[in-house]
Amino acid sequence: MKTCTIETLNNNERMSTQELLQLINEKVSKGYDNFIINACGQHDIGCALFNNKKINLKIKNPGQRVGAMGLEGTTITVLGSTPADVGWLNSGAVITVLGDAGDTAAHCAAGGKIFVAGRVGARSGALMKHDPKYEEPQLWVLKNTGSFSFEFMGGGVAVVCGYDCSQSVLSNHACEGMVGGVIYARGKIEGLSSCVEIKKLDKNDEEFLIKGLEVFLDKIDKKEIKGELSKFSQWKKIVPKNKANEKEKITLSEFKKKHWFNNGLFSDLIEDDFCVYSLCEGGSAKLRKPLWDKKLCVKCDLCLNNCPYRAINKENNNYLSDDKKCIGCGICAAVCPKKAWNMEDNRKG
Repeated sequence: MKTCTIETLNNNERMSTQELLQLINEKVSKGYDNFIINACGQHDIGCALFNNKKINLKIKNPGQRVGAMGLEGTTITVLGSTPADVGWLNSGAVITVLGDAGDTAAHCAAGGKIFVAGRVGARSGALMKHDPKYEEPQLWVLKNTGSFSFEFMGGGVAVVCGYDCSQSVLSNHACEGMVGGVIYARGKIEGLSSCVEIKKLDKNDEEFLIKGLEVFLDKIDKKEIKGELSKFSQWKKIVPKNKANEKEKITLSEFKKKHWFNNGLFSDLIEDDFCVYSLCEGGSAKLRKPLWDKKLCVKCDLCLNNCPYRAINKENNNYLSDDKKCIGCGICAAVCPKKAWNMEDNRKG
């Protein structure tokens, strides 16, 4: 292991974030794989170190987004607390925070593991997700979370131990819009979103927690409390409600007519026709339309194969755009190597 110590404050002059990140990447390219970084609030430390070997970083006094977009093989230990966005978009790094983490810890995490030895702030675990091709992301928190934790969570596993916490361990408005993933929480739980349900742990849940707690408590140097946290009668499992139990869904048009403002949101200014329009309009509503030049075309079919709406047809070696399907996105013109497609203004006047 080749170690590099970086001091970011010298003679009262602070190294910029850009300078620090460039220096780290330079050292990595020269074979350094172990870093001790005495930071002064620089952000994105440990961000997406593209390499094929293991990199270890120990950091003091970091700024936001420690380990943002962290990749597999990167191990980060923060010797204290962090501000917001630790592990943002984490894709495989193992990040340990030996203190509290700020708001939005593990925000959009898609891989790797994040261990926090204290509390995490608001919207932590929000938008966590899981690509089945890879191991699911994990967030382990010793104490509790801030409000709106695990908002719109779509996958992964979160464990909130509720240690030294007498209030609701997930704070207010937890799990709003949660559609996937699992949360294990110990202690008082209040103010959960109506889209989730609380279940008792089964044998598989307990086995997961037993193995996971061993690793987590070792990472944060709290092995002595393992017995206290292993009383599984104090734990609950939170998952999205089964879709079979949901209320019957209605169309947006029905919602506008039955549940929206009387006569429409702007009824005092204009009459609402209650029509629902697509996000991308075709036909006369699109801003641009494609025109094909037969003389320039080399029949490579790139336009045909890349049109997202399958609006291009090939007939007798001629390419035609279906006006009803085409939304005027311009992808056909962008991929054409000979500029046989050009986009023309479709607005009248």
